[in-house]
Amino acid sequence: MTSASATERVIDLEIPRDRLDKIFEDKVKKYSKQIKVNGFRPGQVPKAVVVARFKEPIAAEALETLVEDALREACKDNSIDPVGPGKVEKLENEEGKPVVVKAVMEIDPVVEPKDYLYNIPLQVGTVDDALVSARVEDIRRQLGQEIEAPRAAKVGDVVMARYEKIEVEGQTHDLPQHPVFRVELGKGSVPELDKALEGVKKGDVKDVSFTFPGDYANQSLAGKQSSYKLAIEQVLEVVKPELDDTFATNIGYENLEDLKTRLKTRLEESAVREAREKAWDEAIGRLLANNPVEVPKARIQNYVNHRLKEMGHEHEDHTGHDHSDLEEEAVNQIRRWRLIDAIAAKENVKPTQEEVDARIQELALRYGTDFESLKASLRKNGKIVDIREEAKAEKTLDLIIGYKGSAA
Repeated sequence: MTSASATERVIDLEIPRDRLDKIFEDKVKKYSKQIKVNGFRPGQVPKAVVVARFKEPIAAEALETLVEDALREACKDNSIDPVGPGKVEKLENEEGKPVVVKAVMEIDPVVEPKDYLYNIPLQVGTVDDALVSARVEDIRRQLGQEIEAPRAAKVGDVVMARYEKIEVEGQTHDLPQHPVFRVELGKGSVPELDKALEGVKKGDVKDVSFTFPGDYANQSLAGKQSSYKLAIEQVLEVVKPELDDTFATNIGYENLEDLKTRLKTRLEESAVREAREKAWDEAIGRLLANNPVEVPKARIQNYVNHRLKEMGHEHEDHTGHDHSDLEEEAVNQIRRWRLIDAIAAKENVKPTQEEVDARIQELALRYGTDFESLKASLRKNGKIVDIREEAKAEKTLDLIIGYKGSAA
């Protein structure tokens, strides 16, 4: 065995001919009991007949089995843990001579992290009474009733409109399959469109022009000048529940003050979490810059295939397609995972059972189920391992940034 690179090991083998002959004989024996040949009873086909009719495919199968077995044994003997099936670069199979095999096996290189402890102060956003009140209003809005308003639309109303015409950068686009959309004025993702719809009434036909924001979710439209012709179908007023103790008790709190107190606590926890995540991102950037790690091609391809499957493209023909963006993502993500895992091992970072249980409890509250049932289900389907690994990764990231708070 020789090292071709940090991620490749070259295996050169000479396999005795009699080993291939033995595999061939075993396969002939097996097929003589399985195949059907006219003139012979099932399971009683002579081996000579099997060889005469099927020698070539059986020989090819025997050679494939020999190579797979020999490479697996060589990997075990040399403590190689391949990340893929490997690539056979040379295969010589001359009658009367040993079978010669040269194969390249891809492996994960050893990762020895360095310069990974940073002191990154958290920039925690302020949670004041105004923010709490705004979130309370969001809850009231979610629980409000929408009633038709026989007046002009104003901020806070919901407008239901039908696309009559769509132009983007002067080019007419096909109308969507479902041409009616809704927007809450003042809360839409395109502020200029919200502003243009203020004052419309049911039955109006409105021509609006606007520019999509530069950070618009659909990047193909971001920053582009657009014009819509819209038929206004409804203007809905949102009638929110009264802001009192009854409102709070109806959604599970003791009173309005209890709602605000507990909501403020959750917002503060969320602010810390957001600050930690920003610090993690900064730390990961520094970590990757300080620790170059080679990634095997097989790992990259597996990641790309997985992402294509997630996007619903796994059955498409990707021959000749450029997946350089996914490949770059793969390299960064795999390097990130391997470095965090190596640091966790080096620093002996392990989540406690209490930290894992806290995460399961959080999931139980989110999904409206009880803790024990969810924990049993996660253990049964193996997902509890994922939760433990996530907890370990976050504890490791907190170690990297120097965060001393709770990581659960």
